[in-house]
Amino acid sequence: MSKAENVIAAQPRSEFGDNASRRLRKAGFIPAIIYSRGKESIAVTLKTEEWQVAYAKKASLYTISVEGKEIPAIVKEVQFNHLKNYVYHVDFQAVDMAEEIHAAVALHAFGDCYGASHGGVLEQEVHELPVTCRPDALPDQIKVDVTNLKVGDALTVADLVLPEGVKVRGLEAGEIVFHVVLPTADSVAEGEGAAEPEAINEKKAEARAAEKAKK
Repeated sequence: MSKAENVIAAQPRSEFGDNASRRLRKAGFIPAIIYSRGKESIAVTLKTEEWQVAYAKKASLYTISVEGKEIPAIVKEVQFNHLKNYVYHVDFQAVDMAEEIHAAVALHAFGDCYGASHGGVLEQEVHELPVTCRPDALPDQIKVDVTNLKVGDALTVADLVLPEGVKVRGLEAGEIVFHVVLPTADSVAEGEGAAEPEAINEKKAEARAAEKAKK
């Protein structure tokens, strides 16, 4: 699996602390760090726009280019300020392309689920699959065909079609990943309950309008 298109340019970082990080972000950069097992970590900066383009691909493996050196790495953590809507730090984990790694791969359903279109509800129980493989075999995502699932049917870990060289770790073969169930009385009641506040507010508005009309 070629990852050549997932190259991120980075520059060494020598200033640290909150004030330095704020200056970087105002200048259009994101502070980041590359951790490496048995080696000293490398502090870098990323151009915000370039990082956004690269991360939007949701790739499993990136190549961080620092001063002519290319470091294969996976994203360990993206620290995000949800209130102000910006990324304030990125953590990478450098990997050895010759050794197996542990990673989590996103699972996505595809297909028009038969059971879901015949009164059932498609539920996903596992959203990220823990796997072991070499870095160059790590998929960006795993797509699961749910087209033929009927009400009462389930897909388990054992049913997943994995890329060559990828093994599931930490989950039992019989663990359910997707299944189709009938709507429960609780879910119906919740749906009805969710509409109640709106109806109450509507009645209050009508009462206020009536009072104003009397004046």
